[in-house]
Amino acid sequence: MNDNNNIYPQENKSFATLQSYTPPKEAEPLLARIVSIILHPLFMGIYTVALLFVYTDFNLLFAGQFFLFMSPMFFLTCVVPLCSLYFLNKMKLIKNYGTTEPQERLIPFLVFFLSYGLLVYHFHSAKLYTWFTALLAAPLILIVVSGIISHFWKISLHMVGIGALVGSTLSVCYHVKGVNPYVLFIILFILAGCLGVARLASKKNTPAQVYAGFVLGAAVSYICVWIGAYWGLIVFLQNQ
Repeated sequence: MNDNNNIYPQENKSFATLQSYTPPKEAEPLLARIVSIILHPLFMGIYTVALLFVYTDFNLLFAGQFFLFMSPMFFLTCVVPLCSLYFLNKMKLIKNYGTTEPQERLIPFLVFFLSYGLLVYHFHSAKLYTWFTALLAAPLILIVVSGIISHFWKISLHMVGIGALVGSTLSVCYHVKGVNPYVLFIILFILAGCLGVARLASKKNTPAQVYAGFVLGAAVSYICVWIGAYWGLIVFLQNQ
């Protein structure tokens, strides 16, 4: 009796080809990609501190010291993490710079945690405001919480980042400076909405992942600054 592989070689070959076929990935919309890059989590720390020189009296209290703030922010929150991602990719420890796989996020999270830890130590050593140290410490908490969540469920790190920007800005305005720059609030929420739409349009995240990321980032950052503001006030009163 002839083997079926010999009788129908062409059919078996076609079937094997069909089994191994993977549909081509859809190209990510260009606009969504641009928005995701501009509002990448790596840049949120820089945006957060830079905005302090816009809507608070930082531009007066620390006149001429903008780059003294920005230099360590840029180096420790952008240069170090980006270099680590590059070498991790070269060593085949991560497949891509997006680190979409939960098991691939552990080492980058550790690098980001150490980078922000050094940043907090740097500014804490300068004996700046307690609320400012708390603002910088919020990403440490978010990295830990996001890392735990990512082990079980993919959360949008982009939305965690911009949520942290919104939450910290709101908290500084209400609990530290007592200002209400509503135009800035509107702009920030519009940007957050644009980023959420971009993540959905590029099919990188689901609506639940987008909403959960934003709420987590905003809540943790808001509470951290709030605690830092009132803790600093208590310490100040005790020293009087």
